[in-house]
Amino acid sequence: MAIMFRPVARYQPSRVYLLTVALILAASTTSMSANAAGCKIPKSYYKHVSCTGDSRYFLAVKDSGAPVALIDKNGKRVVDLSRYQEVAADKISGGLIPVKRSNQVGYVNFKGREVVPAVYDILTDGVNGWARPVADGLIVVKKNGSYGVINTSNKVVVSFSKDITSMGDYRSGRVQVTRAGQGGQALDKKGNIIKSAPAPQSTNSNTNRPANNSGANSAASSPKPPTNSFTTLYPHQQDGRWGFVDDHDVTMITYSFDEVMPFAEGLAGVRIANNWGFVNLGGELVIPFRFDDAGVDKAARYQGVKPFVFKNNKAWVGSLKSGIKICINKEGTNVNCD
Repeated sequence: MAIMFRPVARYQPSRVYLLTVALILAASTTSMSANAAGCKIPKSYYKHVSCTGDSRYFLAVKDSGAPVALIDKNGKRVVDLSRYQEVAADKISGGLIPVKRSNQVGYVNFKGREVVPAVYDILTDGVNGWARPVADGLIVVKKNGSYGVINTSNKVVVSFSKDITSMGDYRSGRVQVTRAGQGGQALDKKGNIIKSAPAPQSTNSNTNRPANNSGANSAASSPKPPTNSFTTLYPHQQDGRWGFVDDHDVTMITYSFDEVMPFAEGLAGVRIANNWGFVNLGGELVIPFRFDDAGVDKAARYQGVKPFVFKNNKAWVGSLKSGIKICINKEGTNVNCD
C-alpha cells in the first residue's frame, strides 16, 4: 500500500502540535521509515507526498492512496504513475520502481518505461511485501506460483521452480533459498547450489552465541553431523565483516554487513553503511535498509533489549526529536512503542 504523509513543514508549528503529530505517527499503522521524521518533503502542488527508498525521489498519491507520480526534490514530476494500482516506494532500487497493475507486478524505470512488464505474481511471503527490490542487479519474482530470478532487462537468469518455498534477495553474488524437505541452501547467480565451508576460527574471527555451560562432557562428546535445517543462526565476524553461522559453524548468511544484531523471533537487524534493515533465517532482506544508525542510542534499551532487536513482535528502530521512540512490527509497519 502506498505510504501517505501530509507535509507539515510549511509553517512553524507549536510544540503542542508537534507532540500531537509525533503521537499519531508513533501509533500509525502506515509504513514509514524511522528516519522519515527527518525527511524533507519538497514543496509541490500535490496534496499527499511521502518519502521513498531513494532519498532523491518522493511519491505523490491521491486521497485514496492511489499513486499519482514520482517527483524530485524540486517537486517536479519525474514519472507518471497514475495507471498503476500501487507502488512499492520503499523498494525503489537499481533505478527501478516496483509497480502493481491488474494485480500483477512489474518494474518501471525513471523515464516511465515499464522495463519489466507487469506479468508477475503478487508475493505473499507475509513480511516481504508484494514485490522485491533490485538487489545485486537481480530481482526475485514469482510466476504461476513458482520462484525465479530475472535481471533488470526481464531476462530469466534462474529458472522458476515450485520446489523453492522461500527465497531471499541476492547479495555478493548469492541468495538464500529454502526447498521443500531440504532446508536452507545458497544459490549463485546461475541457480547453482553453493556448498558452504565451515567458518574459519582465527584471531580475525568472532562468533556471538550463548555460552556452552555443559563443561567437559561437551568437549568429550562427538560432534553432530551438519544438517541442512536450523532453528537459529549466530552472528559471526570475519575480516571485519559480519554474517551468520549455524550450530556447526557453517556459514549460512555471508559476511556482508558492517554490524548485526542477534536473531530474535526469526529476524535479525543488520547494518550496511548508516542504514539498518532486517533479514530472516533464510537470508532474505524482509525489511529494507532504511533505518538511520544515528536514530537510536545503542547504549539504551527498549523492553530490556537493544535497538533493532525484536521482542513481543516489536523492534525499536528510531526516536523522534521529542524523545518518543519509533517501533515497527515484523512487516516493517510503524506501531506504538508501549
